[in-house]
Amino acid sequence: GVDVTGKTSIFEKMILHRFFKRKNKLPDIYKYMRRHGHKKLYAKQVIELNEASNDANSNIMAIAVPPGSPEVTKLETGREAIFEGVRRGFARAYDCLVEDPKERGRGEIVAKQCLPDEILEYDPMLIDAGNVSAFEYFLNEKEGYEYPPTFGKTALEANLP
Repeated sequence: GVDVTGKTSIFEKMILHRFFKRKNKLPDIYKYMRRHGHKKLYAKQVIELNEASNDANSNIMAIAVPPGSPEVTKLETGREAIFEGVRRGFARAYDCLVEDPKERGRGEIVAKQCLPDEILEYDPMLIDAGNVSAFEYFLNEKEGYEYPPTFGKTALEANLP
C-alpha cells in the first residue's frame, strides 16, 4: 500500500545531472534515472516479490517492518536514523525467520545484541583499521568493553536457535 516510486524533487534532479551527466560523464545512466527507470524496475520487483510470496509453491517470503514503524527517508544522512532503521529491519527479519517459536518476538532484543548502541559512539571515517572493521577496532581500543559471550560464534556454537 506504499508508493515505491515517488516523484523526483528538484533537488534530486540537480544531483542526477551533476553526478551522472556532468561529473562522471554517464549520459545514458542520467537518462535512465531521469526517466525513472530505476524506480520502475523497483516497483516491478516489489510486485513480483508480493506475487511470489503469496504462491504456496514459492520459496520467497516478503518481509516488511511493522505498520507505523518510522521510515528512513530517501535523503537521510544521519547515522542514528539509518542505524535505527537497519536495527528495525534486522529485528523484523529475525522474528520472521527464527525457527524456535519461543524466540519469535525477541527480534528487538537480539538486534540490540548484534547491533549494539556502541556502534554510534565513534566515527568510522576517522578510523583506519586495516583488515578489521572500524567497529571491531573501536571496541578493541575502548577500555572496559567486554564482548558479548556470543561474539564471533555461530548460533550452534553459542547454543542459540
